[in-house]
Amino acid sequence: MGVTMPEERLTTFEYALLGLIGISPMAGYDVHKVFATTPLAHFSSSPGAIYPALRRLARRGLLDAQLDRTKETRPRRVYASTDAGEEALEAWLHQPVTQEELIRGGGAPILRFALAEGRLSTEEVLAYLDSYREALESYVEELHGHEGRMPPHAPLHTRLALRHGIRGYQGEVEWTKWAAGRIKRAACGSRKGRAPR
Repeated sequence: MGVTMPEERLTTFEYALLGLIGISPMAGYDVHKVFATTPLAHFSSSPGAIYPALRRLARRGLLDAQLDRTKETRPRRVYASTDAGEEALEAWLHQPVTQEELIRGGGAPILRFALAEGRLSTEEVLAYLDSYREALESYVEELHGHEGRMPPHAPLHTRLALRHGIRGYQGEVEWTKWAAGRIKRAACGSRKGRAPR
């Protein structure tokens, strides 16, 4: 069975919703609470964004919406992932990181990594981290090129801002190596029957 992407490209925010609801069915209010009280707020915690996105995903067949009348006097619409939603999410998780995504992805690479646990194999996650590191290293090299071409009289703040970007991406490179090492140790520990540290 092949994994197919939905016809219209989803936003990173919509993939975040698919990933969250793929863990456990949730009502819109519960989704809003998670987005408002966790780092997912980076993508949006606004009910004005969450509820329409949930309805869009349901219309496209990526989520199933059912009224739950069992817990409250007022029924709640509970969203659950569909097979099509799972396939769309899985296809997105398998994509390698691109430089375009680093620049304009709004946190998509790290969100994909966070949602990969339990969905991708250890080998697939390590391959994903390799693609993440390679995209980062390529972009850092490009930024060094921009830095080298800056005229000597370029404003100090401009040069410092560029250096901030370079250092940030270099930190992400180091993180990908560190994370890969942790994942390898955890996999080794689980194969030997020990709990990973």
